[in-house]
Amino acid sequence: MTGTVYLVGAGPGDPGLLTLKAARLLDAADVVVYDNLVGDAILDRLPAGVERIAAGKETGVHTMDQAAINALLEERALRGQTVVRLKGGDPFVFGRGGEEADYLTTRGIPIEVVPGVTAAIGVPAYAGIPVTHRGVAASVAIVTGRAGPEGEAAAVEWERVAGADTIVVVMGLANLEPLARTLVAAGRSPDTPVAAIRRGTTANQRVVTGTLATIGGRVREAGLRPPATLVVGPVVALLERIQWAERRPLFGRRVLVPADYPNPLTEPLERLGAEVLHVAPVEIGPPASWEPLDGALRQLARFAGVMFADAVGVSAVIQRLAAVDGDVRGLAGRRLVAAFESVPELARCALRADELLDAAEPTVPDVRHGQAWLVAGAVDTAAPLAKRLRAHGVDCAAPPVCAENTPKWRADRLRELLTTRPIHAIAFSHAVQVRRLLDVLDVEDRHGLRRLVLAATASAAGPLRRHGFEPRVTVPDDSAAALAPGLAAALGDERHAMCR
Repeated sequence: MTGTVYLVGAGPGDPGLLTLKAARLLDAADVVVYDNLVGDAILDRLPAGVERIAAGKETGVHTMDQAAINALLEERALRGQTVVRLKGGDPFVFGRGGEEADYLTTRGIPIEVVPGVTAAIGVPAYAGIPVTHRGVAASVAIVTGRAGPEGEAAAVEWERVAGADTIVVVMGLANLEPLARTLVAAGRSPDTPVAAIRRGTTANQRVVTGTLATIGGRVREAGLRPPATLVVGPVVALLERIQWAERRPLFGRRVLVPADYPNPLTEPLERLGAEVLHVAPVEIGPPASWEPLDGALRQLARFAGVMFADAVGVSAVIQRLAAVDGDVRGLAGRRLVAAFESVPELARCALRADELLDAAEPTVPDVRHGQAWLVAGAVDTAAPLAKRLRAHGVDCAAPPVCAENTPKWRADRLRELLTTRPIHAIAFSHAVQVRRLLDVLDVEDRHGLRRLVLAATASAAGPLRRHGFEPRVTVPDDSAAALAPGLAAALGDERHAMCR
């Protein structure tokens, strides 16, 4: 059976601008073929089992030309795979989505188009520029900057475009000065305000303003490089009053969370303006056999309680309860003890822990001698807890709930973030994240951690110190949300120091 190709807009960079449908399709895809402008923070949210194929194109440099991309999409669909063709912005706004749709449909390949937030609207908005504004701009023209005598597309009728109140030029930086001269020749005043916005909506967003007469010199002076979006028109003057993205305390900061998405740290950090990258050093999969856990759950009545060492343990227990013809009612009458990390997963199942494991000094909860307990979690979280219980004479079962492996690409991605695509901070919400990250880094890679701001919850701070790293930001418990304001203060102090 032929698979479907989904032509999906990823938006201009901020993963929060993905549509709900786009996010759902990315979770269900067999393969994602993505462009150069798709942001790191979006790619890092793809499920572990999704095949990723880079098909980026920049001026003069093609990872894969258009003919090869078309053939790839067709070939994968004919295999019966669900294919997501992920494009920066909107696939039908200078994204060649129309060409790919035409190619596929003429060959009988089913497609769906999922529009995205186009950079022509989203990028100016993040810079504080509304492309329309009552009394200022009632019309917008969206134009490619790679058109005309010095571009790669057919010439634009600039005399007609120049009449729009606001002109948005995507991919226009390379031809900036010829474009400015052309607009002036077409009738726009040399004093018309202009903004050049590089990497809009991301941590690397930079905005340079000027006029049609001065913007070329301003951009050269600032060292601004493609890709960038140009906005021409009186609405640019509103930036000084409306600018909002840069005012968030973590704007311009890239924070690594060494765990899969979603994570309790994600939302509070993004709300403060950080670009949050999720790269778990290990991949979590099903165990070699579910029988040990299934057997324990069939005899759930013999356990006085369940200790959830992590969120993986919660999801495994709930999933396998159904597999053995049970449900959450089987947990009734049993005490539930949980690591703080597992609390959100319990809440999603409408369950509440009777007791939380102490994050800073993990101790065995008060259990009566002779009671048996079920411990659920990944090996590196559940095994230490089970060992402490047994040392106190407590009978417990800790069946495997998952298998772990460390693919090379994950270690390579982490090294890349520590070197060529630098991050500013690493935030640890759980002790196991410290061990897993350090395990994939060599001595030189670990040395690179010392130049970063390290933030840690109570359970993660101890392992960091034992390995010789002093976290700049800590909280007294395992509340991940509490790390965000502390990290904002630390990175804010660092920014101020750099400006002095």
